[in-house]
Amino acid sequence: MDRLLRSIGFFVASIVLLGTAVAETHGVAGLGAGRPTEAVIPLAAWQEPPQQARPIARWWWPGGSVESEGLRQQLAAIQAAGFGGVELQPLLLGLGDDDLAVDPKLRSVGTPGFHSRLAQAAALAQEIGLAFDLTLGSGWPGGLPTPPRNAERQLLMAEFDLQGPAAFTGSLPSPPDQSYRSSVEWVLDVLGPPDPAVELVAVLAARVGAEREGVATLHDVREITGKVRSARLEWAVPPGDWRVFAFYTNSTEHFVMGGAFPGDEADARVVDHLSRQGADALLNGYGVPAVDSLPRGQGHGVFVDSFELMGELPFTAEFRSAFQRLAGYDVTPHLPLLFRVGGESKYGEMIDFLGRMGGPVYRSPEPGRSERIREDYERVRQVLFEEEFVGRFAQWARARDLKFRLQAHGGYGDYLDTYALADVPESEGLFGGGRFDFLKLASSAAHVADRPWASSEAFITLRLFGTRLSGEEMFLLAGRAYSAGINKLAFHGVPYPYRRADGENWYPFSGGFGRILAGPLPMSSKIDASFLQELPAFNRFLGRLSVAMSEGEPDAEVAWLRSDPIYPDAASLQLGRVEPHAGEAPTTRALRSRGLVHDRVSRRMLSRARLEENRFKVGARNYRALVLDPLPVAEPALIERVVQLAESGIPVFALGKPPHRAPGLRDAKVRDERVRAATKKLGPLVLRAGESETLEKVLSQHVTGSVVEPVPGESLTLSLARRRNGSGEILLLVNESWSPTSTRLRFTRSGRDLTRWNPRSGKRETLRKTIEVGDVVPVELGPAESRVWTLGRDA
Repeated sequence: MDRLLRSIGFFVASIVLLGTAVAETHGVAGLGAGRPTEAVIPLAAWQEPPQQARPIARWWWPGGSVESEGLRQQLAAIQAAGFGGVELQPLLLGLGDDDLAVDPKLRSVGTPGFHSRLAQAAALAQEIGLAFDLTLGSGWPGGLPTPPRNAERQLLMAEFDLQGPAAFTGSLPSPPDQSYRSSVEWVLDVLGPPDPAVELVAVLAARVGAEREGVATLHDVREITGKVRSARLEWAVPPGDWRVFAFYTNSTEHFVMGGAFPGDEADARVVDHLSRQGADALLNGYGVPAVDSLPRGQGHGVFVDSFELMGELPFTAEFRSAFQRLAGYDVTPHLPLLFRVGGESKYGEMIDFLGRMGGPVYRSPEPGRSERIREDYERVRQVLFEEEFVGRFAQWARARDLKFRLQAHGGYGDYLDTYALADVPESEGLFGGGRFDFLKLASSAAHVADRPWASSEAFITLRLFGTRLSGEEMFLLAGRAYSAGINKLAFHGVPYPYRRADGENWYPFSGGFGRILAGPLPMSSKIDASFLQELPAFNRFLGRLSVAMSEGEPDAEVAWLRSDPIYPDAASLQLGRVEPHAGEAPTTRALRSRGLVHDRVSRRMLSRARLEENRFKVGARNYRALVLDPLPVAEPALIERVVQLAESGIPVFALGKPPHRAPGLRDAKVRDERVRAATKKLGPLVLRAGESETLEKVLSQHVTGSVVEPVPGESLTLSLARRRNGSGEILLLVNESWSPTSTRLRFTRSGRDLTRWNPRSGKRETLRKTIEVGDVVPVELGPAESRVWTLGRDA
């Protein structure tokens, strides 16, 4: 049992690269019902958080090589450590050829024997009161042994030059290898040899013109696919210099990292994330038999991890027809304008330190035209990703009464819109550097979509020195997540106790330049044994915060438009201890300093906003003020809705210049005119933070905190999150710094029984019996300290 507990300890400070999720969308029993009670937070749940509020742990299996007694003992140890559930992920990271040679069960995921062990684990978890969830697949990202026709696909572009007039007869150029191969392989070995089963999509010819913004232009483009016979081009070349483009589609041969399926590693291909065919390949090949192997009611949820997708130009078999339907024109003549230097790969972007990749390979000679066509391409790609892939998973899970959990980042959709498709939007502490602003996306989507839970994979960093986070660093990171609106946390992984062929204990991310190197930075699994004694108390602390921050409904004054559909990735690299407030936007700091809580909203969400008295509603939530990101390009419906809000008296704060055109090519002139007309109306209605006035000052003049605000002339030095139920207000106060902080809160709402709750000790104390509007209460918080305050409603 001691070795099992050491295994549990490993995951607390694992320095890892990829994600996990949380397994719950139901509210804590008895919470959020809006009932009048003496305490705003249920006392019994606060003292001993119920299963639904406790953190969960990803449960790493060495493929399918687990035994009955080991499962039973480890689940009991996981429960004793204070967790509320596990999420199973079978994988082979940290295991080598010598291990596979002596243990065939390692590569047994998806077999009847594996499903039998799966059912046994689910039954044991239910027996002791742990939720049991499944990652949909083995390794990352989603895939399984499948033919190339179901796999992630791309468009390749080969080219050669001809001079006319001439009668040309010759072979088309061979498809090139992926331009992103070297950058991907510098990070991870996840690409097989190029797929030889290429299919010709189209052949174009064009004249190459003068450069525009340093990029060659194409004009007089014409399709000559009809001149191809048996892979040979027969074309009467017109006078002048011509460039011929041949477009092919094939599988990226991107294989699943750490997959534990039978067969060879490269057989487990990442599925096509732009088609229902790819989604169904993973569901029918893995999800259905895995879930069907569980006794009824013993599977709680399914999880789709973050997306590490790639392609020279991400494509799918039905892309051209979808483009015609959604964008209204044929994309074929414009294909060269869609390609990017270095292809498209998350891994390549992460190491593009000099910014050389990502720009267009060709432009149109007409300014703005190629940019509009690329905008249409990205919109069509987003629709296919969200509707045909993610939406298919959500539909399948709910039809089986399973909670669908999702890390949307890395995918092809607007992150906020994609998160909102899940029952539990899931963030993580590694992607985007684990910044508050990134964590805020998943919680905001949960709030707008009226999801009770927003989760995050927590306590993950890449550390150059040391092997684990300190206890205080973990308290700080927990406070950051909860103050960002996350209300449940997941630890990255508990490894099943397995002894490798060399006699060493297995850990998926074993670190050093030895058995496993997940990228250029080594990863470690060592941890101080003394922390194991603190783990139950720490998990109780997390559970108490989850109890408080899942009560009732979230409450925010400000909706802040995120105009960029994605959030840039950045490794959470720690040279020393965790840096408080690292990478936060100035707007975030300004809102915090005024005691204002915000949610991020997408373009689509804001376009559907509705006026309600002196507020506006986005999805399920009401707001009193709107902040606009810089918005150079916007759909007419979006900017017209913003005008409507501003004309009704809603304070609208602009962080940059207003839009000057609409996105996309179809009906561009008409839609551009609508945008310009709306922008002209909006100009005198928005509030701007210029050189003479900071955003904080402008906010202080127009928006008052719903419950508290700083004393006039002061700024808040702490992070704040809020919820409310029928009994009163709940405020989470977090000091995300390594120094004590003191501030003063001025109440803008009256109430009774102002109570301070300590999530570490479970104790509570009444600070004041009554609060009147204008009362000022001092706050003092130690380093990395979190406290919950409640204010009961007036009788």
